[in-house]
Amino acid sequence: MIVFWTLLLLAVIAAAGWVALLFAMGRGRLFDPRSPRLLLHSTWDQFEIPILAGAAWIASQETEHQTLESFDGLTLHARLLPAAGPARGTILLFHGYRSMAAVDFSATAKALHDEGFHLLLVDQRAHGHSQGRWITYGVNERQDCTAWAWHCYRRFGPNHPLFLYGMSMGATTVLLAAGLGLPPTVQGILADCGFTAPVAILRHVLSRFCRPLSAPLLWLLRWYARWLLHVDLDCCSTPAALHRTRLPVLLLHGVDDSFVPMDMSREAAAACGGYHQLYLVTNAGHGGAGWVDRNGYLSAVKGFLHNFLHDIP
Repeated sequence: MIVFWTLLLLAVIAAAGWVALLFAMGRGRLFDPRSPRLLLHSTWDQFEIPILAGAAWIASQETEHQTLESFDGLTLHARLLPAAGPARGTILLFHGYRSMAAVDFSATAKALHDEGFHLLLVDQRAHGHSQGRWITYGVNERQDCTAWAWHCYRRFGPNHPLFLYGMSMGATTVLLAAGLGLPPTVQGILADCGFTAPVAILRHVLSRFCRPLSAPLLWLLRWYARWLLHVDLDCCSTPAALHRTRLPVLLLHGVDDSFVPMDMSREAAAACGGYHQLYLVTNAGHGGAGWVDRNGYLSAVKGFLHNFLHDIP
């Protein structure tokens, strides 16, 4: 009887871990601009109309499909929106968890395009038209980001400036990529409401939504990720990556963000090895800074781009 109950308990634990893994890291979608409503009630609800309008503008543009093979054999997809005239550079856009670039950059894409930049709207692995079953909170995505940067380097040449711009998990992606081997033409990184590390955000979210079980669930997630997916959720952090780079960094965050605490951007800023700027927006929740303070936010983004957009010899 003891053996039976022991085996049953182990089976329940294994099932709970698998369900947690599928829920936290499995392919899925929270937002869809083609739907009459966003798929998740959030702080973005009040901006539904302008978000859908911005996404519709992106969808109406002529784009070029781009693909590359990831380090682990996945076919990754992006759309290139060319500048209307001679391009001043290319901005690579990385969306957040179970989202898409058309939603996350609905507040900024047209303004950046109007400034004369190519825009590369990346589908992160396990999102959109990119292959992949598992979302890894930046662990593998940072390698993909580096691959896309080199893709643009080969496409546009050694005299073409590049900027990396991410939202939420996309922000973490571009910040983690700063610690890797980026092309010399990358001139700056912009990161809106990024978290400091995969384990840090999982711990925060689990503590918020299921506090009594947060510790064992986090342990199960880390174990399953390591042994089934071969993903070490403890292997990287944005402060460690930023300490190794001299690239200029613009960090943006909503003060009232309850999903990714503002202090995570403060911690990242404190670790920067080069120029950095922290732009905080009061009364803005997760991912809402660009809508709550639209003029100030765009001014900060454009100012950063103009300050570090240099001719490359």
